[in-house]
Amino acid sequence: MKLPWNALRLFRMAVHGWLVLYVVTALPAAGWLWEHPISPMLQGPPGPFRYLTHAFATWLPAAFAIPAVVLLVVLAIWAVLRPVHWSVSLVIWMLFTSAMNHAWLAASGGHQLMANVLFWMIFLPCSGSAMSAGVRGELREILGFAAFWIIRLQLLLAYGVTGIQKLTGYQWTHGHAIGIVATDPDYGPAFLAGQGALLTVLTYMVLGFQLLFPVAVWWRPSRILWMWAGLVFHVCTGLAFGILDMAFAFLVIYPIWWSDKDAMNWSMKLGSRGVRG
Repeated sequence: MKLPWNALRLFRMAVHGWLVLYVVTALPAAGWLWEHPISPMLQGPPGPFRYLTHAFATWLPAAFAIPAVVLLVVLAIWAVLRPVHWSVSLVIWMLFTSAMNHAWLAASGGHQLMANVLFWMIFLPCSGSAMSAGVRGELREILGFAAFWIIRLQLLLAYGVTGIQKLTGYQWTHGHAIGIVATDPDYGPAFLAGQGALLTVLTYMVLGFQLLFPVAVWWRPSRILWMWAGLVFHVCTGLAFGILDMAFAFLVIYPIWWSDKDAMNWSMKLGSRGVRG
């Protein structure tokens, strides 16, 4: 199977673009996020792996926390502009994951999803020309295909597991969940309160969107429909709950499910040029 290089290029740009915007918007709170975090210290995994996932709590002094985060932004901007070596992807993943774990009280499911995606992006080749001959080249190709599909399936699992979890409760299966949120003064939106039938329909629409997303993406017509629905769902929840960073963490992964043709079309619309592998 040939990887969709144009789609992968857009995917890389979108993920690293999200990373830049997230860190830049978080910088005003950098003091209590990373320098002197309010989150209790996490022990992290045992062994040397802990130094990669919890750098801020192990070998990286608090005085270097802000410079490290700035370095993360610089590397992410570099990765938006051009494909980067796997070692740069490793540093990006390490810095982001360590920053997230250091301020875990401010993290969300979107940040966890992004940490997983950034890890597997270490193994994604930049283009077809990056594949070399010999045993090393074959191993690189296997790792690249594996990482590609793991990232794809990670998105499906995020939706599918969330939808299945909702089935174990009462409020979602009986159509009350959105109504409860709408009447909560801390969330809203208040204008939906009292719209009983509409709230029930919206509840089942959200449930259906999450449960069926892992099936719908395998065919282009349903994939397009479900991704547009995802755009509306994530933007609305992001604005209503003040979690736009989490909302866009899901949306920027969508291009990895696109075909090269769709990616080229979007590249032309965005004024960029597709990458030919």
